[in-house]
Amino acid sequence: MLHKQIPLGTLVIILVVVFHVVSLVGLIDVIKWLSITSEFWQTQFGTMCMLGFAVFMIIGIHTIEAWAWAFLYLKLGEFKDLSKALYFSVVTCTALGYGDITLSERWRLLSTFEAMGGLLLFGASTAFLIGFMQTLFTF
Repeated sequence: MLHKQIPLGTLVIILVVVFHVVSLVGLIDVIKWLSITSEFWQTQFGTMCMLGFAVFMIIGIHTIEAWAWAFLYLKLGEFKDLSKALYFSVVTCTALGYGDITLSERWRLLSTFEAMGGLLLFGASTAFLIGFMQTLFTF
């Protein structure tokens, strides 16, 4: 089954990474647009709102990615209900890896692709937020 897991895992991780990068670039565009539309964003409260908005959007991006993996696991027949598939996906992409729910041996390797992607994308999101905060708090 290795011959199916590796190409599928590679394809899905590529799609998720592309989605993530496109979403972050889009977020930059929205933030730039917001910052020039009103003087509100130049205030201290506006800055806090802008940072909160960015964090909220990044959480949304990661949530969509976890849902995508969960639907894949459902499609492959690894789970019968969405709640277990989503729980497994979130635990896997955050690299918590509780181990209370696992994939069958047939698709087990696939979850490692989600974990690798999660580590990479949470790192990218963290770097994005640090760069954004440096821009916001430039004196």
